[in-house]
Amino acid sequence: MIPLHRKQFPSSKNELAQAIDQALRSLTNKSSPLVDVHSRVFPYLDEIAINFDGAEFDSPPPAPPAVLGETKLACEAALVSLSARNVSVRGVPLDLRMEARDVVFHKGEDANGELVLLVQSARDGHIVISTAQLDLENAIAQMGGREAHRHGITIEQLRLAVRARGARSIAADIRVQARKFLLRTKIDIYGQLDIGDDFVAKISQLKCKSEGAIGSLACGALEPFLQKLEGNTFPLNALLLGEIQLRDIHIAVGDTVELTINFGTSGE
Repeated sequence: MIPLHRKQFPSSKNELAQAIDQALRSLTNKSSPLVDVHSRVFPYLDEIAINFDGAEFDSPPPAPPAVLGETKLACEAALVSLSARNVSVRGVPLDLRMEARDVVFHKGEDANGELVLLVQSARDGHIVISTAQLDLENAIAQMGGREAHRHGITIEQLRLAVRARGARSIAADIRVQARKFLLRTKIDIYGQLDIGDDFVAKISQLKCKSEGAIGSLACGALEPFLQKLEGNTFPLNALLLGEIQLRDIHIAVGDTVELTINFGTSGE
């Protein structure tokens, strides 16, 4: 869903590229152009190419505007591609790429009468999200170190190990060596993420084990956070729009953790 911030639909590929570019700039501070639209016969588009390479995403995206009334056909694109290599999402480095083919866009109006562009259908597509385990380990160490410092605890070493438990299941072990004043302790944190056949992701088996008084203090500080996460579910189908549905999800784990999502319009 992309707010176009105008009441008339763009009349050329350049106007459409500028409108989408303007909307996407609310997500990141990247200065170079984000969108390129190729079209020989507008509004039938050969490709919409979005480039977030090297961008930083430090804030949650703004809430999408509510669309009032019925939507109408706006344009079609043979290919929609998105490249987001070497990006940072709240300090977590990752790569993301997406391709969707034969995409149909609808247009609707928000409460101010301005146009909103919506993805209605796509013949097929895929999204691949990946991050190196070492990069993820470093990001967790930095975020955990800031939180531990609030309790007078210094994290001296953190090791992360993510392993596959199946095509849609992973487990993560985090081993921490921490110090408070001259006292040292080891802390082990464990958790699982499972995606069911209904494409609902669930967090479970969150545990914190430690040694000594400092470890107990650290696990005690983490306990409310872990309890809040335990059993949480995320319906991944809710991320898709219009008539698009998830078809398959696969997780591969090696030096890099990679999530592949295949989607498309039902019946296509």
